[in-house]
Amino acid sequence: MKLSDYVADFLSKITNHVFVGQGSSVIHLLDSLGKKNNVKVIPSQNEQGAAIAADAYSRINGRYGVSIATSGPGMLNLMQGIACSYFDSVPTLHISGAVITPHLRKDPKLRQQGFQEMEVVDLVNPITKYAVLLKDKNKIRYELEKMFYISKEGRPGPVLMDLPDDIQRMEVNPEELEGFDERDAKTKNNIDIKFEDDLIKEISKAKRPLIIPGYGVTVSKTSKELFNFIEKTGIPYAPTWAVVDLFSDSDEKNAGTFGVAATRFGNFAVQNSDLIIVLGCRLNTQLTGGKINTFAEKAKKIVVDIDLAELNKENGLKIDLKINLDLKEFFNKTEKLNFDKKDYSKWIKKFKLWKKKYPICLPSYLEQSEKVNPYVFMQELSLKTGKNDILIPDASANLIWALQAFKINGQKVFTAFNHSPMGYSMAATVGAYFADQTKNVICTIGDGSMQMNIQELETISFYKLPVKIFVINNGGYGLIKQTQETWLNSFKVGVDEDSGLGMPDMQKIAKAYDIETCEINNHNELKEKMDYVLKLKKPILCDVKIKSDQRVFPKIEFGKPIHDMTPFLDREELNDNMIDE
Repeated sequence: MKLSDYVADFLSKITNHVFVGQGSSVIHLLDSLGKKNNVKVIPSQNEQGAAIAADAYSRINGRYGVSIATSGPGMLNLMQGIACSYFDSVPTLHISGAVITPHLRKDPKLRQQGFQEMEVVDLVNPITKYAVLLKDKNKIRYELEKMFYISKEGRPGPVLMDLPDDIQRMEVNPEELEGFDERDAKTKNNIDIKFEDDLIKEISKAKRPLIIPGYGVTVSKTSKELFNFIEKTGIPYAPTWAVVDLFSDSDEKNAGTFGVAATRFGNFAVQNSDLIIVLGCRLNTQLTGGKINTFAEKAKKIVVDIDLAELNKENGLKIDLKINLDLKEFFNKTEKLNFDKKDYSKWIKKFKLWKKKYPICLPSYLEQSEKVNPYVFMQELSLKTGKNDILIPDASANLIWALQAFKINGQKVFTAFNHSPMGYSMAATVGAYFADQTKNVICTIGDGSMQMNIQELETISFYKLPVKIFVINNGGYGLIKQTQETWLNSFKVGVDEDSGLGMPDMQKIAKAYDIETCEINNHNELKEKMDYVLKLKKPILCDVKIKSDQRVFPKIEFGKPIHDMTPFLDREELNDNMIDE
């Protein structure tokens, strides 16, 4: 059996779609895949798009994303998507073609021997859980099974095989190939971690506790267990962006999202809590603010994380109780505990007051007569979507406007939260659509970000994917402008036409790809045109015109605690919102 046929058989058992970039060092592998009836090859216009599509594919309904690219430049392009999967703990598998084995470099001082040769394993090691250059054809089964296992075991992430062209063409006997034994790879942890008494003690003492659920809940598939834990303890929660779609904004126990550019009311809740229980979240600086010692200063901090390195990192945040467990195991243990369910109604009532007093979408935004306010747009989009819709916001200000103003009511919402490359959502729509073709896939993306993966419009057009692309068009890089205004006396470089960065006509480009377009210029047009876009059964790009000076508010300035957001509140009003008990 040809080795590339064996690989194709293996891949067809773990996925239904493979996202690829064709090239000379993978023609045999793609030839084998192309002849399979139970797996579809989806070529991208750039290998970056393939890896990002695979990442998005893995985020939908337990699917498993795979991408393939040729050697050298093709493999390098994969790295953007691989990084997205690594930093968000998404299991994906990637294969790069390599030069024939006689042309592999033997002297490390030699820059390159084979054409487009590259030290792939060294390059991707920092952003993969496992990477291997296959030199022995008889190891193909072992390495494929090992990669698949490692990508899903423990804290998930991407894996990669660098597969030489000549090995792809070799013959193997499947019955003689050595398999991988998962039992040899399982982490031996016979330590029975005791935390129950301390957890019960801290919860019993707390008057203003909060649960902070992170993406670990999604990764461990423990959302039901989390809901049971919330119900059992009665403790309210403040979700991170990565899990906002698990909850409803209308739930009174939902304190709101928190962080550098989240909600003022969510930040008040976190900063006034006296106990936070962090479940599968690494509390990065986008959540804590840059001055980490000011984060939830009044609160005892209990953190549950499968990754011991996250618990032991030295970043200035004191953790009072570290629990190094998979969330499944944590919830299995807490299910057996008896918690005295306390009355937190007074605490929860504060959320309601803060939300009413400090809404994200202000009345003045609704009254704006010129162009579209992005907060109004995102709020309206949330009202017109539901359980059958997937929203993929892109990076930068576009992401913030979406996660601040979009009201969750059953929609699936995701992006590359930690790596957050511009252009992610354009390529991700391809992977999301193929992962679940029963859902409506919606992409919101800035005009600046569009340029980073604009070539995937052809993939969308060619396959007639009925995705909805809303370009939030401010004529440049709005969030960088805001940063330049804050720290650089408004001197601008490379953010708009006046500072050297040109922006094309997005509608003309979409039409060149044979994609229908429309334009929303103001609030009077918003509802009708949004309805049209969402109901259309074919791809469409909608150019949403917003003001070039549109800013992100509320947002903290670096060095400020997260409850002290811009626009700054009067100091007396700020202090009145801080509970002194």
